[in-house]
Amino acid sequence: MANRYECHLSADLLEKAVNELNEPRDNVERLKAIDELREAFKIQYPETKLEREDDGFLLRFLRAKKFNQGKAINTLFNYLTLRPAWTEVYERIQNPVLISDALNSGAIVPLSGKAKDGSTAVVGRPGLGETNLFLDLIADIVLTIEVLLEREDVQICGITVIQDMAYLSMDMVKQTNPIMQKKFLSIVQDSMPVRVKGLNATNEPKVFDILYSIVYPLMKEKMRKRFRLHGTDFSTLYTLIDRDVLPPMFAGNGPEIDAEGWKNTILGEQTQL
Repeated sequence: MANRYECHLSADLLEKAVNELNEPRDNVERLKAIDELREAFKIQYPETKLEREDDGFLLRFLRAKKFNQGKAINTLFNYLTLRPAWTEVYERIQNPVLISDALNSGAIVPLSGKAKDGSTAVVGRPGLGETNLFLDLIADIVLTIEVLLEREDVQICGITVIQDMAYLSMDMVKQTNPIMQKKFLSIVQDSMPVRVKGLNATNEPKVFDILYSIVYPLMKEKMRKRFRLHGTDFSTLYTLIDRDVLPPMFAGNGPEIDAEGWKNTILGEQTQL
């Protein structure tokens, strides 16, 4: 097979992948694991088209599941079937221009710095923008994860999410329900090959309690343990992310959120979503 994966990880990233994700240190063994996943998937799900078969794409599923072949196969199957089944979201993912309001407002934007555990910090601001469509926000979240997963450091170290709930309105809450939230969490928890290392909420308004009562019971236990409410006490965020990384909106000393830059990245990324 042409263009096989070649490992160019830094020494630190490789050690993390080996120690935390059970990734083979030897590239021959790594390629063997990728080939096993590719062939096993075709045997187990012969009617499901594997639209991407390149090593780099399959490797992210192995890393997300710590090189457990069975779990990686299941996640890959969910990835190929869950998103397309939700037509309203999938068409937005395929055509990011449809979520221009979310992109322009910077509803979901990664920070330039990282959390203390090496994960990439991502800020979400539900309700920010003019249209405030929940389906747009979901598509924006998935697109952001997709683009970030093109980076091997994100595949290995994961992401830490900060949801600033200051803009959350009753209008947005009314757009969601347990069925919709379950579909959304199924995509994030069961189909996206991403390691969510932390999920944090700040500036929670009273209406947040309604959303919380819907979402929290649907979370997997692992996600619940990583979910923290900070209110307006941003100092508790500093235990996870250095103040020099956090933007001024969190009383940090880091740069402002670059919504325009991330929008251009999303629109210019030539990935097969």
